[in-house]
Amino acid sequence: MEDPGARIDIRLLDELRQYGEFNVINCFSCGHCTAVCNLVKSGEAFPRRVIRYAVLGLRDQLAAEKAVWSCYYCGECTAACPRQATPGQFMDAARRYFIVNWDVTTLSRRFYTSPRFTWISMTVLAVVLAVLFLATGGRMVSERPAFFEFINYAFLHYLGYAVMALVGLVFAANFANMARQIMKTFPKTPGHGPGSWIKDGVRAVMDVVQELALQKEFDECKVKESENREPWYLSRRVMHLAIMWGFLGLLGATTFDFLFKEPGSHVPLYYPARLLGTLAGLLLLYGTSLALWLRREKKGGLSFEKSYLSDWLLLWLLWAITLSGYLTEIAVYLPRGFFSGYLILLVHTILALELMLLVPFTKFSHVIYRPVALYLHALLLRRRARSLPLNWDASRYRPREAVPSTSGPV
Repeated sequence: MEDPGARIDIRLLDELRQYGEFNVINCFSCGHCTAVCNLVKSGEAFPRRVIRYAVLGLRDQLAAEKAVWSCYYCGECTAACPRQATPGQFMDAARRYFIVNWDVTTLSRRFYTSPRFTWISMTVLAVVLAVLFLATGGRMVSERPAFFEFINYAFLHYLGYAVMALVGLVFAANFANMARQIMKTFPKTPGHGPGSWIKDGVRAVMDVVQELALQKEFDECKVKESENREPWYLSRRVMHLAIMWGFLGLLGATTFDFLFKEPGSHVPLYYPARLLGTLAGLLLLYGTSLALWLRREKKGGLSFEKSYLSDWLLLWLLWAITLSGYLTEIAVYLPRGFFSGYLILLVHTILALELMLLVPFTKFSHVIYRPVALYLHALLLRRRARSLPLNWDASRYRPREAVPSTSGPV
């Protein structure tokens, strides 16, 4: 792709301020934040360079910067900044901004900036889903728990398909926007055969999986050791791992049930999918409970000192879905079907569908955007390496430095 030139947009900084509180206008580019960041590799200069892109209004260069998604927001750069420019808060706001900027529906902007819109939308959606479920099912059997007579399984089955298709289409369009912006500032590389693309693609996937599976960067990304260091089970790394692997485990158990289990049939506790779901649910419940406590008490670092509705919404949804899932499982073993069991099932199902529908428009979308963004960067760097000398180090490469164009619109 040809170089479009570095276009200056003086509105960029004001747009970013809608998604976080920061003072990067105070930055005089001393580089101290880069010096104290443990995640900065040789040849990199974040968050300093990222801040300069925003201050200069270089939207394309900011969008293509891998550091936006590499930052784990420990807050050390903010604590060490001599000008109180809050670079950590800026990086967090930049991630929110691009989630909104890449959304083709523009709904993300409303969910991130309007609490009123968020609550009204969720309430209306919950009422609509409740009416649909009660209209297509709604039969409460008192002699025994009969959940799929209360919620029509066939209707739920096809509704789930429709929701997944809708969410998939939105993400596909959003990913196209993201890929276009990320690739825009990378130099064009000579073409190679399809075999090299496959090889580079597989290696890029391995790069991303290696980073995300254990999230070791959390141990590197922390404010310098203090006497009051938190125990390991209260660390941000354990919290994120519990939420991530707990959610993936529940997703795997649900998929297994969907493919191999007869709807409504009873299975023992040691049934593979049920055992996986039970253990994964405990992980997710622990991770979300810890995250909610840290945010409420403002403990665990600078990243928890300021929380937004998007932060609370994701955590409370995950926590409520997990807890209601366990309560539904308990209700299965009750000798008779009780009103409370059916009500819990209805709440659980509505919350789960709301979470699915809101994935592209809320903070939950970062679990999709971040791996994809890191994959695109890893792939582009490997493609670039094929046209450079043998001693070239992919970890040191970055998109071309921005030089503001005098002919571009201001």
